Amino acid sequence: MRKTAIAVAALLALATAASAADTIKLGGMFPLSGRAEGLGRECKLGTEQAVAEINAKGGVLGKKFELLSADSKANPAECVNLSKRYIQKDGVDFLFGVISSAAALAVAEVAKQEKVIFMDTVGSTDTLTKEKWNRYTFRAGICNSQEANSLALYTAKKHPKLTKFYNLGPDYEYGRTEWEIFKAKMKEVNPKAEFIGEQWPKLFIPDYTPYINAILQAKPDAVYCTLWGGDLVAFIKQAKPYGLFGKMKWIIATGADVELVRSMGKEMPTGIIADQRYYFHWPNSKRNQDFVKAYMAKNKEYPSAWAVEGYDGVYFLAEAIKKANSLDKEKVIAALEGLTIDSPRGKATLRKEDHQMVADYMVGEIGWDKQYPIAIVTNTEVFPADKVIYSIAEWKKAQESNK
Repeated sequence: MRKTAIAVAALLALATAASAADTIKLGGMFPLSGRAEGLGRECKLGTEQAVAEINAKGGVLGKKFELLSADSKANPAECVNLSKRYIQKDGVDFLFGVISSAAALAVAEVAKQEKVIFMDTVGSTDTLTKEKWNRYTFRAGICNSQEANSLALYTAKKHPKLTKFYNLGPDYEYGRTEWEIFKAKMKEVNPKAEFIGEQWPKLFIPDYTPYINAILQAKPDAVYCTLWGGDLVAFIKQAKPYGLFGKMKWIIATGADVELVRSMGKEMPTGIIADQRYYFHWPNSKRNQDFVKAYMAKNKEYPSAWAVEGYDGVYFLAEAIKKANSLDKEKVIAALEGLTIDSPRGKATLRKEDHQMVADYMVGEIGWDKQYPIAIVTNTEVFPADKVIYSIAEWKKAQESNK
């Protein structure tokens, strides 16, 4: 009996090992509760779509992707704990996902210490791929400078008479770095620009009344706003009764987010200068059309930027593994550096030097098009990637200052 039990246990162990060897494990971290839930849910849906598509074609090197996922709560400490559990207990091949910039920085430190590749999706602070760069971290989503610089250039060109700017941003890495980048670019392209005030609400607060009153008293020409997700929905709903969006121009990073415009419906304020990081209606390519069609067939809603950032993260890894013909991390890193994929948002490349994704970027103003049931960006302008992202010379300078 004892010999039989040992033999069965050995066979089970071999079967488990063989099963693990046949998979490529992604340690996914997505906020699935609270005000950041929408971003996490949609990033997870995009990730799952890519996994399903690749696996349906046989996977990569005969191996299928396996996505592990847990509620990260958009919390840095939670993400660190999940990362360590994924590596030490689950034996993941890659750390994946993350929405918060602060959490992305924390996970990048784990990746560096444990020498595990981390594919960041939504967390967008420049610091991740610039000042705090490490060779194990890559980003499939945009970074702050792509967003803030595009919004500043658009504003200066389309609305040159706006000179008095005010900030409303979340009090952590993302909000503060976005504001600094926007100020620098705006001052460069519009020397008359003044920055007359700033407000820093904590994440996920229930009441924005004090901030609304402060903005009304300041009377700026324009407000640069970096609230996002459920916080942005809550703020707009609370600010509308004050007529805030008719009294000054608003520039809202991610202000064209599908989750936001879907939540606001016909109540969505128009004329806001905004972006979404990816658009289901642009570019008008077969690749994007096919992605949108498949996503909508499964999820019954338009894909957001968060969905495509997760989707592209998987495809970057799949193409790199294929190119490397191996899961060896050093070979995969080498394959990821400089890799270009055909993304729903167009050609997307992971720069060799800093591991930041670069792609062209579109900004516009919130309006309505009878083709779509939700508000979209209109009066758009596309900014080439190399015109709005920080340069490699700036990156090298940041690396030198860190030595």
